[in-house]
Amino acid sequence: MTNLRLPLMILFMAHSALAIPRFAVKNGTTCSTCHVSPTGSGLRNYYGITIVSMDELPTIKGMRKTDESYTGEITDHLQLGADLRLQFLGYSQGDSLQKTAIFPMQVDVYGHFSISKAVDVYVEVDVLRGNSEIWTALNILPYEGYVKIGKKIPHYGLPLDDHTSFIRGGNLRRTHGLTKEGMPFEPLRGVPGMVEIGASVSDFFLTASISNGYILGTDQGYGFFESLSDKTLTGRVEYSTFLGSVSGLAGVSLLKEQDLSMGGIFGGLSLGPLTWSGEVDLAENWVGEGISLASYSEAVVEPVQGLHILAKFDFFDEDIAFTENAITRLTGGIEFFPYSFLEIKAQARFTKVAGAEDQSKPEYLLQFHTWF
Repeated sequence: MTNLRLPLMILFMAHSALAIPRFAVKNGTTCSTCHVSPTGSGLRNYYGITIVSMDELPTIKGMRKTDESYTGEITDHLQLGADLRLQFLGYSQGDSLQKTAIFPMQVDVYGHFSISKAVDVYVEVDVLRGNSEIWTALNILPYEGYVKIGKKIPHYGLPLDDHTSFIRGGNLRRTHGLTKEGMPFEPLRGVPGMVEIGASVSDFFLTASISNGYILGTDQGYGFFESLSDKTLTGRVEYSTFLGSVSGLAGVSLLKEQDLSMGGIFGGLSLGPLTWSGEVDLAENWVGEGISLASYSEAVVEPVQGLHILAKFDFFDEDIAFTENAITRLTGGIEFFPYSFLEIKAQARFTKVAGAEDQSKPEYLLQFHTWF
């Protein structure tokens, strides 16, 4: 039976280093255009700071408050930054009890050390959850390719900034169900050690990785001497383009760990003020021995610069063989960027569980996000 607490569970378990893929869709490019990491998310690069954060996101009036000399660079070889989110969540418990939660959603601090054109070192400290990343990128392969070594979350699908989205599943990590031995599943913590390679070939961006067990895991996800079948293997291909007034991207992701197999498609299109993005994933043996399905669809219109009006639809079916265990969630709201490096998000979310008599009440959130 589907657990009504699943959406809230994912909310508190998700890792926080995420991005906003629709910006890549709108510009017909990859997330690395704005971020230091080749796979996106985390610390913004020079373009992400000076062009997107200062010129493309804030309102026209808000741009007048921008300090155009700021780049985030401390020296020619060192850049520091952070993402900070504070959230107010209103929800109902029981028939009439209204509750409000106020909590820090994200406190991530970044450091990027460009030792040379061939060697980068990246550190991300997750203050709230301790799921920190540290890796070295060796930029030594053809086609702007790299080898990344360190502690990092596998690159799969769209790296959404919505921490509660079902396609992230707590950023891939399984949050419920039974183990192979039939015991209750306990989610693992921590970021796995991994090796990742990537390259850009024309308009295609390809990545592949092998890491310690991340979703099911052995030895709490840190077992260096796991067998190959216990490792998490991923592959991802993304194509981005810009044709006239239409831009977009499309891609495929694959993941394998023990008896868990996962695959999905993702993409988006943008025309003028309208942008759509979405993803569909199928996972075998995620919950029991069945096939689970998760999907995400988001439509955003930007009537004026700085104001984004959005509607999102999330769907999760823990076993597609049954019809009374699916969760759907409809979200509507706005994202307002009054000034550079400031986002105000207001949303209402309506969740429904198929076949359940005690449907959950709407949730309302107000979030403040700043970065540098």
